[in-house]
Amino acid sequence: MTAPDDVRTFRVEVGGGRMLEVRAAGPADGIPLIAHHGTPSIGLPFGPYVATAASRGLQLVTATRPGYAGSTRDPGRTVASCAADTAAVADAVGAERFYVTGQSGGGPHALACAALLPDRVISAACIGTPAPYGAEGLDWLDGMGEGNIVEF
Repeated sequence: MTAPDDVRTFRVEVGGGRMLEVRAAGPADGIPLIAHHGTPSIGLPFGPYVATAASRGLQLVTATRPGYAGSTRDPGRTVASCAADTAAVADAVGAERFYVTGQSGGGPHALACAALLPDRVISAACIGTPAPYGAEGLDWLDGMGEGNIVEF
């Protein structure tokens, strides 16, 4: 998969000497839609997402999570740790408020941002994301494809 031609790639200092690899596409003055990638993957913008976001005046921003590709590892990190990293990314693109989305393993990261940055996150969406493992009354495998069930 290749990114669209108009992607701006840069690195953002997120604290403790750590850097995240960030990409932004679409109108630079648009409200950011910060998209959290699946697991495993990197924050490479998908062309149709960029086009859809841009058609709505949004700037699609992706950050590669710690330990993936060009982003510095963060030993001991939790899903909740991404909220501070995401706030630093939003600051780097000049956004006080932003939308978040997460696909697959990125869904919990988007939800963490919505929960921990309520004054900054306008709304959150999760696409094909896992539920909390071991939650009471929940069949974690329910609704998954057979390949995923076999793998888990």
